Amino acid sequence: MKSRKKLKVWVLTNEFHPIINGGLGIVATQLTKALSNSGVEVIVVCASDSDKITYSKSGDRPRIVRLPKDSRHYNHSARAFKSSNVLRAAATLSSGKPDLIHVHSTDFSAVALAAGSLYKVPIVYTCHSMVSKGITSVSGKNQAKLIRASRRIVVPSKWQAGEIKLLYPGKHRIISIIPHGVKSLSMQPKGSPDKLLYIGRLISSKGITPLIKAIALLSHKNKNVSLTIVGSGKARYENRLRTLSRQLGISKRIHWVKKSPNAAVQRMYASYGAVVVPSKKESFCLVALEAMANGVPLVSTLSGGLREFANTRNTQVISSVDSSSIANAITALWRSPTKTKLRVTNARITAARYKWPVIARRYKSLFKQLRKVKSI
Repeated sequence: MKSRKKLKVWVLTNEFHPIINGGLGIVATQLTKALSNSGVEVIVVCASDSDKITYSKSGDRPRIVRLPKDSRHYNHSARAFKSSNVLRAAATLSSGKPDLIHVHSTDFSAVALAAGSLYKVPIVYTCHSMVSKGITSVSGKNQAKLIRASRRIVVPSKWQAGEIKLLYPGKHRIISIIPHGVKSLSMQPKGSPDKLLYIGRLISSKGITPLIKAIALLSHKNKNVSLTIVGSGKARYENRLRTLSRQLGISKRIHWVKKSPNAAVQRMYASYGAVVVPSKKESFCLVALEAMANGVPLVSTLSGGLREFANTRNTQVISSVDSSSIANAITALWRSPTKTKLRVTNARITAARYKWPVIARRYKSLFKQLRKVKSI
């Protein structure tokens, strides 16, 4: 059977520009656009913040259908979109059946499985991270369905591959490692070294509590040190962090920025002297790569997937996730401007290897292989 020249892919993602809450939304948006630019015919099915279904214009590439999380389209108790109505909405934009279903979000587990069965096409699941609430949670069960049903599971790092292998023995044969990409802005960083930036979810594994304590330690010798925290989390945890900053007497040094449009967050990098990533574990950490691409010094642990692109040549390494180690790493950055400048240069070289068109080519090659196998 002769393969069609143009690859047709349906992308299922909870987050897609302009609705981006974190790394998943950035990856889904940038990767999909790069695939579309490379000639792949893409239909994006994503969540909407509107109360009605909307479709992109006929000439737009990729074509997009945005779905409200109402009772017609979404089952809140199952934390999953309903397959029948969603598939009908996707089919109105498609010129024929897809060659492949590419899913980013566990919310689309039922839709992905239904589409794969209906059209007899492979499912590719890009697993950005393991569900934080565990495999027995509702979202965890949805993730398990995707992992078991997918023809290929794509992960951004060897570390993430290892996590899946531990939880799902036997799935190692269908795992492909393709890192995330990065898009840099052509802005010249001009931030003072004293201005530090954290971007990410507010959860305990991100090391935010010891980071705030580290700012208190640094403030004893540096009256200008400040930290901007961009992100959100559960209200109870956020309140604990704010209370901690008050108790340490540094509330005026900590600036809190709630959820902001991704484009605005990206423009922030150039205004800071360093990005701090004190995580205990990371499946990849797009923020660290973005800092590198934008020429901002990175102070980071080498936890999880970080180790696969961050090292002592391009990063001021945090040796342990505690306040003293974080403070020592930041102090070392300040005391070694020449070494820091060299690391920034090396970091840009590192980030250049992760441009989105390069990453998209690897995905496209994988998709073509799967289509070829299906058509034999």
